[in-house]
Amino acid sequence: MSLETVEHALAEFYCNQNVEVHKILLDFQNSVDAWNLVWNMLDTSKPHEIQFFGATTLHIKITKQWLQLKRTDYIPLRDKILETLIKYYNSSGPPNVINKLCYCLCAYVVRTIPHHWPDAIPQLMETFRNSLSQSSINVSVMILEILMALPDEFGATKLVQTQRNEVRKELQQSSLQVLSIVDSILKSDSLDPIVVHALKCAAAWLDIGFDLIQCHQLTDTFISVILNPERSQMCVLLAIDALKSLCTHPRTSICVSTVFEVLNKVIVLSDKLFHLEITEEPNVVVDKLFDLFLGIGDQHFRLLVQGLLDDNTRELCTKFFNLFLTCTNAPGYYPVNENYSEKTFTFWFLLQDDLLSNDAGPDNTLLSIIRPLYISLTQVLLKKVAYPEHLESWTSDERELFRCYRQDISDTFIYCYFILQSEMLDVLLTIYKQVTCDHETAIAQWQTVEACLFAFTAISEPLQSQKSYPHIEQLMSSLVSLPYEQIDQKASIAAMDTIGAYYYWIETHPSYLELIVPLLMTGLHNSNMFSSASTALRDIAKECGEFIAPYNDVILNTAIIVLKKIKKLKEEIRLMNTVGVILSVTSYPKNKPFIDTFIEPNLEAITNILAIEDNTEFTKHRSELQGRIKVLNSLVSAIDMEVVIYQILQKTFNLLQRTGTKYFISSHEDSLYADVCELMKTFISKLAQERENCEVPTTMVIEILMIGFRKSPQPAGLILFKEAVILFGLYDASIPLLKSTYEEICLRIKFMFEQASPADQFNLGDVIESYLSLQGHIFKKWSFIAVDNPNVDFTFVFKLASEALCANEIFLAKTATFFLTTFINISREHRSLFKVLDDNGQFLVMKIICILKGDVVKRNLDTMCEVLYVLNRNYGEHLSRWFHNIVTVQNIVLPNVTEQMKTKFFKRVLKERANKKTLLVIVKEFSFICRGLILIDPQNDE
Repeated sequence: MSLETVEHALAEFYCNQNVEVHKILLDFQNSVDAWNLVWNMLDTSKPHEIQFFGATTLHIKITKQWLQLKRTDYIPLRDKILETLIKYYNSSGPPNVINKLCYCLCAYVVRTIPHHWPDAIPQLMETFRNSLSQSSINVSVMILEILMALPDEFGATKLVQTQRNEVRKELQQSSLQVLSIVDSILKSDSLDPIVVHALKCAAAWLDIGFDLIQCHQLTDTFISVILNPERSQMCVLLAIDALKSLCTHPRTSICVSTVFEVLNKVIVLSDKLFHLEITEEPNVVVDKLFDLFLGIGDQHFRLLVQGLLDDNTRELCTKFFNLFLTCTNAPGYYPVNENYSEKTFTFWFLLQDDLLSNDAGPDNTLLSIIRPLYISLTQVLLKKVAYPEHLESWTSDERELFRCYRQDISDTFIYCYFILQSEMLDVLLTIYKQVTCDHETAIAQWQTVEACLFAFTAISEPLQSQKSYPHIEQLMSSLVSLPYEQIDQKASIAAMDTIGAYYYWIETHPSYLELIVPLLMTGLHNSNMFSSASTALRDIAKECGEFIAPYNDVILNTAIIVLKKIKKLKEEIRLMNTVGVILSVTSYPKNKPFIDTFIEPNLEAITNILAIEDNTEFTKHRSELQGRIKVLNSLVSAIDMEVVIYQILQKTFNLLQRTGTKYFISSHEDSLYADVCELMKTFISKLAQERENCEVPTTMVIEILMIGFRKSPQPAGLILFKEAVILFGLYDASIPLLKSTYEEICLRIKFMFEQASPADQFNLGDVIESYLSLQGHIFKKWSFIAVDNPNVDFTFVFKLASEALCANEIFLAKTATFFLTTFINISREHRSLFKVLDDNGQFLVMKIICILKGDVVKRNLDTMCEVLYVLNRNYGEHLSRWFHNIVTVQNIVLPNVTEQMKTKFFKRVLKERANKKTLLVIVKEFSFICRGLILIDPQNDE
């Protein structure tokens, strides 16, 4: 391709962005000729667009197509890059071209150190000092730009691990020299533009790794920039970033005394963070400083905790802990007025986790020091978790962030409890009593009431494993006296949530049901409290079955009344689930009248809908029909009495049969069919222990399932059948029906794929996933249902799974992996399965090769490797032959690798039959080389 053609295509591309022109430019960038032509494009007399395209192409060639070069080309390429870059600098060329050339030079350095260009960094600095004709300021800027780009290029370059370690070691050896240059620039009276470059360079090199003992003097340098009022805000922010890189690098933790020396200097910056006020605009400097100190806390929390025990460091460490508490207590509401407090939650988790994981008993010295801090933290969190006065004025995004923030605070309350135990309950109960001393106070300070109840709810789970505290008795007694009609609904909802959270406590204190049940009935009648009250009632009923029995009639009669008023389907579903729990703790047949009362209206509604003859009119009621089925499913799922479940199944079967015959549609996504299948799955899960009578429910389920499946195979039917096989495959009475149904399902799936066009097959991912999951579970649990069936084409299933292994949908690929590994593991036990694998194993290996060479997204490597591992363990000799046939006989090309590399890879794979993790490392590295994500020197035996 000639230079004129490329330049013409580039001009056309900037005008029209034509797809064909874009392909021409890509072909040029991938060609070997580009190595030579880019230098003509980088002539300073060329238009700016051509220069930049030339620099971009050169960078692509070095980073992605390095293997096109011979070793003899390395030095001429280096000299040409240096010559061009110096020429551009001396002629004040376009900044973006100079910047791209800097990255080209850095990419070259990463590729060639330490073996082909030792001492690259000192040589570079010397070369530019001697070759640039501009002022010392511009020389400094250019050197800093190159040094700053080098760590970035190193991080972005894909290298094999051994080469990456070598390059990192070489860069770390040069870091002291680079940081010394930065230090001298920052200590001089350099202009802000140079300081900006120096600080960016410092942060980049500090991230690579350094010796803190030799570099800790940079702390003073960075702090002087931060505190210098004459420096721009950009300089201050970059100095904080560089200081954070210095203080928080993982390697610093080994230098304990030096770390404390550095922290003792850094703490001076905390003066800016105390006594903050709410501002209309966020203070970016304060935000950065909080990030700095929180980064120090996350990295060095163990040192800070241990420092509390040392007289020499206790004061410093205490300052840090108070600073973290101050950050949590940032003024205003998150996320509207502040965004600092949310960042501290990780630190509080790490702190308590460290304290408790080191066998800190109740008399532990550290705990005695830390407890006052956590008492203050509890009080701060109560303030931060409280709702603002005008939450409705916030945007939906802000409200969602605040909801997530409250959940984080809930977790942090748990950390506080782990440290404080009963002391935390004292704090919460004291504040709660203060704000609920009378109705007027509770109504006026409802946010604090809600916050205290929220905290009690948060710690209910860890409290479950402890002995009973009197605090909970006082709390439950006080809930009765809350003014539910006048207080804000959020506080009322919190009260219901608190009752539900302590369901286990109520079991050991059943006398409190006399107080709690009327409260919950009040909650059911209140639309705002309904959700929390019904959930609480369900949990209490499950836990306190025998104790709640005296209240069953009251609860069920209330539910009957409330159900008539409910307008939202999800609320009706939730309440019916609660009703199911209550019915389960009522003896049969005493509960039969109530069962009929709750079921009959739904069956009547379904009957009326099925009576509609006009399809257009029925379509209007289709969603209502699905709603009735979902309500029944919610009720059935909560009942734990097999006799009741069986009766409900018999009552509903004819209606469901009519529903399927009349209204199931020929679609892979029939939501009505999916809802009916979900209900049937609930039935069989409840009747799984009915061994003597399993044939009847199995027959009913299969009949309903196949009504829809014969119209169109659907995931819901496959999932339901899988459940039926798992539950009833053990029982002899069910096996003939399961076998015949399995055969029909397999035949229909195969027919569907034979009739579908390639485009239609692409849209059947959910069906394939469900089908392969069914097959995998059958072969794993009850293989006798499947094997030796002459009418089932296992070759089709095997090839379908092999194709699915290459799917972009990761869940489909994982399901294919599950089936293939199960199938391969048992195939030697059955002649028919062995023949399938013997005849078609090469087809599977071909798909594995496709994944290896990069025809499929790389996230499929993990799942593919599991199949390869199982295949290698069971069919090692076959695998060797299949590899040879595909790669050598069929001559399938594996890009970017030599014959020796292929041979070595296959030998390593065939040898690795014991360690799946080692095999994954081998496979990933080879695949990344094939994909061009890792570039290696083919002439290097390593």
